[in-house]
Amino acid sequence: MPAGVGLSMLVVTLLMRTSVEFPAPQVEDDNLAPIESPVELPTFNVSHETTYIHRRTLPHTDIPERGRMNTLTYSVQLGDTAWSIAEQFELQPETILWGNAGLSSAAGSLQIGQELKILPVDGVLHTVEEGDTIEGLAALYDVAPGAILEFPGNGFTTHGDATLLPGRELIIPGGTKAIAWVEPGPRVLAGQGRRSPGFYSGPLVYIGTGTFQWPVSPIRITQSYWSGHQAIDLDTYFRQPVFASDSGTVIYSKWDSTGYGNLIIVDHGNGLWSYYAHNEANLVTAGDGVVQGQQIAESGSTGNSTGDHLDFRIRLVEGGFLNPLDYLP
Repeated sequence: MPAGVGLSMLVVTLLMRTSVEFPAPQVEDDNLAPIESPVELPTFNVSHETTYIHRRTLPHTDIPERGRMNTLTYSVQLGDTAWSIAEQFELQPETILWGNAGLSSAAGSLQIGQELKILPVDGVLHTVEEGDTIEGLAALYDVAPGAILEFPGNGFTTHGDATLLPGRELIIPGGTKAIAWVEPGPRVLAGQGRRSPGFYSGPLVYIGTGTFQWPVSPIRITQSYWSGHQAIDLDTYFRQPVFASDSGTVIYSKWDSTGYGNLIIVDHGNGLWSYYAHNEANLVTAGDGVVQGQQIAESGSTGNSTGDHLDFRIRLVEGGFLNPLDYLP
């Protein structure tokens, strides 16, 4: 055996047989006793089969907020409009009409205390009739059949469970249909303008300036322009002065039987007319000339109305009603 190897083995043997003792730590504080034995650390039993950490069980669970799926009933209040009700429930105003049969024929026909059905989503509420099918309703309201079948509020458990019993109400999410509404005053015949029956057809007194001003002040819009209400509603107090928005000639000033109460229509002689509805009193008559800013009425809540306001419209005689906000300062 080489001498170097034998010496190394001798050193290792001596180390193994010799125990080395370290002195106990010196404690400077007389009140503390020296550590007599080493601190024992806790032992961990680690399973070789477990390679993940268990999450601590939580006694509470956060449930995600889900949208409403059912139809609500709402009682019409003082000053309500289809637009304001829709805004309250974060819907389009058309949905208020399409969820309540009978409103589509006259968008301004709300009455205080009247109960309305409020859909959970924009769309149409359809009452099933004999012979209705999912495919037919989907085509009628321009939606996919799945939109009807898969909407939780309709209660279809499977696509095969599509029994449509007459009288059942179905929510058609995203559905649309035509809106029919009654225009104020006499019907304007195509190409006839104020020569249509019911209008003053004599000579015009004044021609408009081409610009419009607000018909009441202060200005507070309670219902904006939309497909079922081609006007703006302006909040007023009882008998508040109403002014001509531009110069022109009065071609209609009387009670309107279609729901707009005391109504005034002014022809501005430039292809534009302005309408002032629900007045408590009209202060001008057909054939009168008016200048911009002249008082022509006292506001009120006549006709189909839930409170004092002015229904104000601007009409392109040969093209229909325009959004007044596009013409007012």
